[in-house]
Amino acid sequence: MSAENQGGTFWVKTLAKGASTVGAATAAICGLAAAISFSGKCIAMGVYLVFFGVIILMFEATFCFMFLDIGKWIEEKSKIIRNWQKMIVYFGLSIPPFIFCGGISSIIGSLGLLVCGMSYMVLTIGPKGSGSTNDSSVPYERQLDNLTPA
Repeated sequence: MSAENQGGTFWVKTLAKGASTVGAATAAICGLAAAISFSGKCIAMGVYLVFFGVIILMFEATFCFMFLDIGKWIEEKSKIIRNWQKMIVYFGLSIPPFIFCGGISSIIGSLGLLVCGMSYMVLTIGPKGSGSTNDSSVPYERQLDNLTPA
C-alpha cells in the first residue's frame, strides 16, 4: 500500500507533510543552537537533532533534495513507508533530547520532532466516521427495539 492509498483527504495529507516539514526544520535549527553548549550531552543531542531533522526533511520535502543523487531513491522510499510507521519513528526520535539535555533549544527541537509524529498520528487514526454509520439519525425508540431479544 503506497502513501497515496492510505487514509486521509488530500488536505489532511498536505497539512501533515507541511507540519512535518516545519517540525523537522525547527528540530534542525534548534539542534544547531543546542550544539553550541558546554555540556557534552547537549552537544551530542544538538548533533542528533540536526541529523534527524535533515533526514526527516529529506523524506517529507523530497523536492528540496532532488539535486542530490540519492533524491530519487528517497522519494520512492518515502512513498512506501506507511503513516503508522512514520508516526512511531518520529515519536521515538523525539524522546532522547528530552532525557539527555534539558536545554530550551533541545526541548523545542524535540517538540518539533514530536509535531512530526503527531501529524502522522492524525492520519493514522483517520476520520471518525460518516453520518450514515452512527446511530444519531435513528430515532431513540427504534434503537431500543433493536436491543430487545427476538
